[in-house]
Amino acid sequence: MITREHYSSLSKQKKVLIFGVDSQIGRNLKIFLIKNNFQVFGTTRRKENIDKNTYYVDLKQPNFDVFDMEFDYVVFCAAVTGIACEEDAQKSRLINVTGTLNAIDRLIGAKSFLIYLSSSDVFNGAKPFYKHTDKTSPLTLYGKFKNEVEEYITNKFEDKSAILRLTKVISKETPFLARWRMEAEGKNVIKTFKNKFLSPIQISDVIESINLLILQKENGIFQLGGHEEISYTNYAKIFFKDSPSVLKLISAQFDDDMKNLS
Repeated sequence: MITREHYSSLSKQKKVLIFGVDSQIGRNLKIFLIKNNFQVFGTTRRKENIDKNTYYVDLKQPNFDVFDMEFDYVVFCAAVTGIACEEDAQKSRLINVTGTLNAIDRLIGAKSFLIYLSSSDVFNGAKPFYKHTDKTSPLTLYGKFKNEVEEYITNKFEDKSAILRLTKVISKETPFLARWRMEAEGKNVIKTFKNKFLSPIQISDVIESINLLILQKENGIFQLGGHEEISYTNYAKIFFKDSPSVLKLISAQFDDDMKNLS
């Protein structure tokens, strides 16, 4: 068991770089780590967010000379996701693969440990749950890019990295939930898909898992997902279960476009 005193000694003076600190996971992880006495740094593509601990890095045209120190941990959250990834393959690959690999090569030094956030999209979804040892078989561009980076990390940095595959992460900021809430407030039809499924995990569970990987510094491939798969339609019914009037707005549709999974 990790005591508060032990935790304090582990975190003291440890430097963590969150690559993509403006992301849903990055923002929440930063808050958590600061509260637990880590020295937290980040990267951003938004110039207005630059400060003494936040570097400007755009993976399309990265300048890695901005890093003037070596970090104990690098948590890689940055990526183009969802529909945006599928619609512009060239740009997405430049960020999700080329820029990402260049950043990892530059940042993972003698004492650094990498935690790379990957996705269950490295599998084709033919069955509900996969083991981390199952052969990958991505269908989407996003999954293919994640799989390519996973293979690179495993081949080059296996002894100083952890890969964490995630299913659908849920927080107050999750885009499709924000869209549903907006439609509910406007009393508009809430379009959902009965043939698309998610295995929801709460952002708090993701942050705790990353925290454990930092503390234990255990290398390998890890997976985190919900206990069940559920259709987006049924998830909407659960999400709005306390609002009978909103439940009537839910429209269950059939969709065969993989890009609508975001």
